[in-house]
Amino acid sequence: MRSVAVTNAKGGVGKSTTAINMAAALAELDRRTLLIDADPSGNAALGYFARGTPSAGLADALLDGARLDEVAVASEFPGLDVVPPGDRLGACSDQMGSTQGLGQGREFRVRRLLKGLAGYDAVVVDTSPVLTPLNVAILYAVADILIPIDPCVAALAGVRALEDLVRTVSEFRLEFTDAGPLTIAGVLITRADRTLVSKQIEAEVRAYFGGLVYPRVVPASVKFREAYARGTPLIHYDRFNPGAAAYRAAAAAYLGGAGAGLASPAGAEGLDDREEDDGRLDYRDAS
Repeated sequence: MRSVAVTNAKGGVGKSTTAINMAAALAELDRRTLLIDADPSGNAALGYFARGTPSAGLADALLDGARLDEVAVASEFPGLDVVPPGDRLGACSDQMGSTQGLGQGREFRVRRLLKGLAGYDAVVVDTSPVLTPLNVAILYAVADILIPIDPCVAALAGVRALEDLVRTVSEFRLEFTDAGPLTIAGVLITRADRTLVSKQIEAEVRAYFGGLVYPRVVPASVKFREAYARGTPLIHYDRFNPGAAAYRAAAAAYLGGAGAGLASPAGAEGLDDREEDDGRLDYRDAS
């Protein structure tokens, strides 16, 4: 089973839109897919249930011991289920950061939930843009992260903060679990337009991440808002839209391990700490 967290420490990068459409595209590629909305705002779940999401969800699995398949809701698209955040997820994340919260091993609670999951080929987790204890637990649980980046002036600021966290989590994963290092499976440029600034920032991102950046960018389009308002992924709402094609290409690239054999990011710090494995960056302890 493949598992990937869609994450970026910067908000407004199209993270939930990416989770919504990546999950739909993976299901379209005949992978039975589970989308987990781990953001208390519930944006990813609302992308499938526009009239409102169920009150039960991930919070119930974390707080009450429910299984993920017990709180998963079937979408109207074959092969795709959604785990809503649940009404209590905000409080749940706070408890995970408290010594009086979920008890010992709470940082591995999400990992245990995923290990107990069966019947899925892929799991996509949408995270909040804030580096919460819940997000850290998610990084302990998944195998990969996918970083959406919108081509704005501060595009790489959130990425550098995220990289520090990923490196730290990877060291603990190697020391305390059998999960292996956390890897960056890919970088997806979202909300791209034809302005000079957009093109310049895209060039910077490609120079920084090298072959990890998926070749096809996701163009800005009002169709994303229309699709979201109707609770339908863009790839089903407007199948021939360039944005839909970009997400299909991203899903195929993720499954195929895009960037294999290419160099590490030229602009990244701590390059000696990174090794490549099937085109994904491994963050390892350099000591």
